[in-house]
Amino acid sequence: AATAAVKPKSVTYAGRSADAVWRKGAAERIEKHRKAPIVVKVADAQGSPVPGAVIRVRQLRHSFGFGNILNPNAFLLGGSDGENYRRIFAEHFNRATFESGFRWQNWFLPARRGSLDRWKKQLDKMIGFCQSRDIAIRGHYLSWAPLTRESYKPRDYSKHPDKLWPELSAHIDEMLAFDRGRLAEWDAINHIIGWGQTMASVSGSNEIYAKIIRHARAKTKTPLWVNEGAVLPGGRQLEPYHKIIGDLIKNKAAPDGIGFMGHFKDSTLRPIAELKTIYDRFAKFGLPLQLTEFDIDTRDEQLQADYLRDVMTVSFSHPSFNAIVMWGFWEGRHWRPDGALWRKDWSIKPCGKMWKELVYKTWRTDATGKTDAKGAFTKRGFLGKYAVTVS
Repeated sequence: AATAAVKPKSVTYAGRSADAVWRKGAAERIEKHRKAPIVVKVADAQGSPVPGAVIRVRQLRHSFGFGNILNPNAFLLGGSDGENYRRIFAEHFNRATFESGFRWQNWFLPARRGSLDRWKKQLDKMIGFCQSRDIAIRGHYLSWAPLTRESYKPRDYSKHPDKLWPELSAHIDEMLAFDRGRLAEWDAINHIIGWGQTMASVSGSNEIYAKIIRHARAKTKTPLWVNEGAVLPGGRQLEPYHKIIGDLIKNKAAPDGIGFMGHFKDSTLRPIAELKTIYDRFAKFGLPLQLTEFDIDTRDEQLQADYLRDVMTVSFSHPSFNAIVMWGFWEGRHWRPDGALWRKDWSIKPCGKMWKELVYKTWRTDATGKTDAKGAFTKRGFLGKYAVTVS
């Protein structure tokens, strides 16, 4: 007998519906934590109030971080791709993470090839690009805890554990000397839980992570963060991550912030209410939180746009969060091309349109009105920089 084809079950997630319970609380938190009163008072040359003056308050920039990564090689592309890459980044993001600029291998390998100065000039150019546009930079990273990838480290530290700390600390010193306080924050320890062989297993304990933070803190005033994945999607690292942060605090090596990687796939779309529960739990440490590496790897573009909207909303609503940083925006240079906001031909995807809708419309203030009898105009607006026009 013939067998009828079975239609694949569509993927969705809890909390997607327009009437989902979590939305009301998120809206209330956004109103409370992301806005403040704007008061414009108008007086004439004699200091008397001017009633009926026409006021416009237009937000130019968010205080909250809405960021993405800058890939060093894509940044230097010529032609229309390079022009689009740099233009779109400058227009749409106020935070930057250099995707591979500060990875250990991109410092020791160029040094061996005699091209480290050229690499530093490339990074200087990227830093200048960001500084001229008031884009805060996250250094990624001072250390990478897993030691399983041979190309990520100068030598096999399982065979030479005594060389790990001298070489790592020297590298951290070199990075911070190059930084000279130009960066807004550092991933001091990336993938602090990790997998397989780690700095902790080679050195004999997690104390090496406290040592990294103490050492870096003695050299720089730039905030030092920890960062880990498989906490929001999947959850495999949730408990170990929570525990190690608690241990660092007890050992007087508290990080300055807690980063969550958010590399989601169809199979790991965590319910939105559960994200809020995780955020609340980590917020009890009293440290800033950040979605440091956010993307959604799926070919269902509507699902992607909806999940991006909801993850951004619940994250933006949380008082402990200070930024949401995507991990790539162009399909032509993305570690998971389906996760991009713009396609390879630079046409924008629904998730890219959703990003723009939230950042430039839903969560941005542009209001007009007139001063009252006392010459005052009052409006609640999103925190950030404003242009105020009086006529």
